[in-house]
Amino acid sequence: MTKDGGISPELRDFYKVLRDKMNAFEGDLFIEDIEKLLAETREQVENISPEDFFQIDEAILTRYRNDNSDAVNDRIHDLAADAAERAAAAKAARLAEHERKIEEARLAKEEQLAEEARLAEEARIAREARLVEDARLAEEARIVEEARLAEEARLAEEARLVEDARLAEEARLAEEARLVEAARLAEEARIAEEERLAEEARIAEEERLEEEARLAKKAKREAEMDAGALEKQAYWDAQSSHSPDQPSAKSGFPLSLRTSVSIAAILVGCSVYFFL
Repeated sequence: MTKDGGISPELRDFYKVLRDKMNAFEGDLFIEDIEKLLAETREQVENISPEDFFQIDEAILTRYRNDNSDAVNDRIHDLAADAAERAAAAKAARLAEHERKIEEARLAKEEQLAEEARLAEEARIAREARLVEDARLAEEARIVEEARLAEEARLAEEARLVEDARLAEEARLAEEARLVEAARLAEEARIAEEERLAEEARIAEEERLEEEARLAKKAKREAEMDAGALEKQAYWDAQSSHSPDQPSAKSGFPLSLRTSVSIAAILVGCSVYFFL
């Protein structure tokens, strides 16, 4: 019951469960049956205190005895003494159980306090261990961070060296390409110069050949003219040979010399012709 005399929720639950058990009971209810139902209800409703259960037990059993004093049967008369003894024993047992539970509650409280102290000590130790672990983890994190920064610096330096090497290689290749291009241009210039000189030589050779051809033609014409003159002279010589008394008016050369000159002119003309 509550401090103001009202019924607590635990008592209401107890009365409800007990009433349901009594309504479901088959046959006549005797004191031992009611005690059995009370004990079963006590086990079922765990939140009720020992003091409340003792008061309920006494109130229900007393009311049941008073309400049925005039209607007890022969079995109740026969068992009255035994019931009284059992009731007294039950009451003593309940008192002992009550005292046992109080002692258990005290021991439980002491155990609880001891457990709380143990847990507090464990919490303190765990807190100290956690602080130590936090410090260890922080130190490990610092070392890891320093290692990470050092690794990043190393990788950055390696990347810089690789980039420098790449740039140097590109510069070397560019210089080689420049030299190759310069050599190619020089070779092309040399070939162009050779072609120019060859062209100039060809033109000079053509001019020389043309000049030789011109001179050969000139010589041919002169030879032809000389040959014509010689033929005329030969003709007049032949005519003069038939008139020995008349001196030659065309030439003062002997006939053999004029004949040799004619043959030479013919040979020169043939040479020039075959040369052209």
